[in-house]
Amino acid sequence: MGRRVHGRGAWTPGCLGWTRVGPPRDTPPDPEVGPPGVNVTRKFHHSVADYLRDLTRVEKRFWVLVVAVGLIAGLGAVGLLKVLRFTQELFWRSASEDFLSGVAAAPTWRRLLIPVLGGALVTLLSLLVGQPLRGHGTAGIIESIWVRSGRLPLPRALLRGFVSILAVAMGAPLGREGALLSTGAASGSSLARWLRLGPGQARLLVACGASAGMASAYNVPIGAALFGLEVLLGSFALELFGPIVVSCVVATLVSRLLIADHPSYVIPDYALLHPRELLLAVVLGAVLGVASAFYVRGVNVMSDLLDRAASWLAPFLPLLAMTFVGITAVWLPQLLGNGYDAVNSALLGRLPFALLLVLPLAKLALTSLCAGAGVPGGLFTPSLFYGALLGGAFGMMAERLLPGGAPSGAYALLGMGAVLAGTTHASVSAVLLIFEMTGDYPLVLPLMLSAVVAAAVSRRLEPESLYTSVLNRRNVRMPATIPHWLRQEGARALLKPVSQRVSPSAPFQEVVALLLEAPAGEDLYVTDEEGRYRGMLVLDALKGHVPDHALLQATIAEDVMDTQVQPITPELSLGEVASRFARTALERLPVVDGGRRLLGTISKRDVLSQGTF
Repeated sequence: MGRRVHGRGAWTPGCLGWTRVGPPRDTPPDPEVGPPGVNVTRKFHHSVADYLRDLTRVEKRFWVLVVAVGLIAGLGAVGLLKVLRFTQELFWRSASEDFLSGVAAAPTWRRLLIPVLGGALVTLLSLLVGQPLRGHGTAGIIESIWVRSGRLPLPRALLRGFVSILAVAMGAPLGREGALLSTGAASGSSLARWLRLGPGQARLLVACGASAGMASAYNVPIGAALFGLEVLLGSFALELFGPIVVSCVVATLVSRLLIADHPSYVIPDYALLHPRELLLAVVLGAVLGVASAFYVRGVNVMSDLLDRAASWLAPFLPLLAMTFVGITAVWLPQLLGNGYDAVNSALLGRLPFALLLVLPLAKLALTSLCAGAGVPGGLFTPSLFYGALLGGAFGMMAERLLPGGAPSGAYALLGMGAVLAGTTHASVSAVLLIFEMTGDYPLVLPLMLSAVVAAAVSRRLEPESLYTSVLNRRNVRMPATIPHWLRQEGARALLKPVSQRVSPSAPFQEVVALLLEAPAGEDLYVTDEEGRYRGMLVLDALKGHVPDHALLQATIAEDVMDTQVQPITPELSLGEVASRFARTALERLPVVDGGRRLLGTISKRDVLSQGTF
């Protein structure tokens, strides 16, 4: 019992572990023989080696490309952010970490002139390339993944990204992330096209590049990976998760080595753990869900209005929009750029209540104007601005009505997550993005509540997200990403009431008259006094089964009804209902409850209209 044999020789347990018993010492050791722990380790190493040897050349090359895309996206983000800082220092004489102080210290003419120069730059380049640079890049990336098999033109993406960074640095109220996402995505698309990868791998590389660009821009590898899965790919499948994680990790390492390794927003450690505060988080989520739907609707309405501009005026819309931005910045310099400083002030509770209400609405108006006019940039960062300040205003009101609660900065953080979830309809990635940007873990519970509620309310009011609404305006329809089993409706959803029913004792003449009057495809159902289903009467089935004419006066519905048709129940899935229709020529089937009471009917046409079972 104390002896174990492994091939040649044996091992016996002792006080010092396992002791070899035979074969002779001069026998060469068998690599397959050893203590159980050693054997398991060796087998694991052999299994990994076998797996790597079995990988096809295409799979190995794909994983190399995943790393390469992360590296390119990280280096591209570093380069674009350095351009951003250089341009801000050149025009505003301020570092990017303190952009607002430089803008506030600038004379009035500079606040007006620099945004106008930014608009003139966008207009000039649009005229030179012969096409507008309008729109935010995320919607284009989603369209590339789902509709264009991962095709994105690299030269246009690089030009658009460079112009976007310059415009934001010169005051455009848009996000810098648009340039970083589109550059990373286009690099993945170009590598896939260069190496002639299939459309599936090309799509995944585009998502890897976009996610890596976001990860390097904000130092958020986890949130960016989930953003790529939830927003860009619409799936959390494990096969997609690995490549995106690798790209985000590589890009984040590059960003941390060459830029900085700290959260985007350094704030106090807030905590909302009291039941009253959790309830307020739910209320805030509902309020900002409405605000998120208004944000999406506002961006779309402005874009629709500017799309109707005359063709000769369209190239000059960026100049006009940035001129309006410059005029507004004379009184509200917080609106210039991506708004990092104003968000940070709201998170620290340093903005007055009036600005917390005025700035979000003004930011929405200017962001919508610039995005619709053709100034390239992202809408992600402006939504953080919008949510943080509205959340801060909610926090101040809560503090006045219920003294002794959490500071307004905590609600500003919740507001960021709620609006991000409400505008993107992606609550999982929104929670993790905000958590990584701030590093405030104690707020994760109320953050989850407010994000989920905001996403649900916003989706109810505005079914399309900030990105899919843009695609809908281009007549690009996205496939549903809701799980197949969740998308299926049961039989109850297709239930239609019965217009006519007869008792078993109804005379034959009455039955025939009702059947002749019924619309095509409808039958007659026989129920007793308590509404229980007894059978059905089909006009075509009565042919050849009519009794002797002499007996017609004595014939009733019970004599000629069909009792072989098996009714269905409302709990059946559409797949099960479809299989029932496959076994009958009837256009409708009766639906009954557990007591066989007739509830209604389901038609074959309605089942087939669902498309999938």
